[in-house]
Amino acid sequence: RESLSGLSSNIRYRLGLSATSEREYDDIGTEFIKEHIGPIIFEFELSDAIERGILSPLNYYPLDYEPNEQDRKNIQNVYKMISARKHAGNPMTKEEIWIKLSRVFKISKAKLPVFGKFISTNTKLLKRCIIFVEETEYGEEVLTYLHHYRDDFHSYFQGEDSEVLRRFGSGEVECLVTCHRLSEGIDIRSISTVILFSSSKAKLETVQRIGRSLRVNPDDPAKRANVIDFIKSDDEVDSKYMSA
Repeated sequence: RESLSGLSSNIRYRLGLSATSEREYDDIGTEFIKEHIGPIIFEFELSDAIERGILSPLNYYPLDYEPNEQDRKNIQNVYKMISARKHAGNPMTKEEIWIKLSRVFKISKAKLPVFGKFISTNTKLLKRCIIFVEETEYGEEVLTYLHHYRDDFHSYFQGEDSEVLRRFGSGEVECLVTCHRLSEGIDIRSISTVILFSSSKAKLETVQRIGRSLRVNPDDPAKRANVIDFIKSDDEVDSKYMSA
């Protein structure tokens, strides 16, 4: 910002960006972009793309779950850390607090039985499906649930052979369990379901994940995507965080 400050002051034309200008956790950076490039002049949301037929319509399935006892203990540990850092004169930033708290819920095992119950009566949603999880260990637990309903699934974690992704693209593998690194750069139009065990506070990453299933498929003009999300029923932590 220091090297670019004032650079555009005497320039008649400004660069236009076809991207999301908001920077998560960086209000200063966002204001800098608006000052030196300009304000947002046009927005094109997911709903606009669906209405135009650029993306497929979708069904949204919010699954309520209640944090379990282990989640509550993990949350208490986070607040102890916040207090300790504050007393030590090194308070945690909002970004640090959010990352610590959100990880508790991203790996909450309270979601697993909820998922199991839902998918037992909606097994068709596991066809052409990507399941996003936070880490490999959690993904392995999700895989144990899939064993009951399909045998054409696979994991795609750090270090796994990219051949898995090719097999998924060809339809040999129908259901893929993976982490955030698959959010970008994949364009398999036959994907119809995205399951979000882990989603980011950053709007852009969440949109990218949902977008994996919204690609219009020329081979299936009537395609309708499915997004399965987990909604925490206890908002006590959120209210504490906002006041932290």
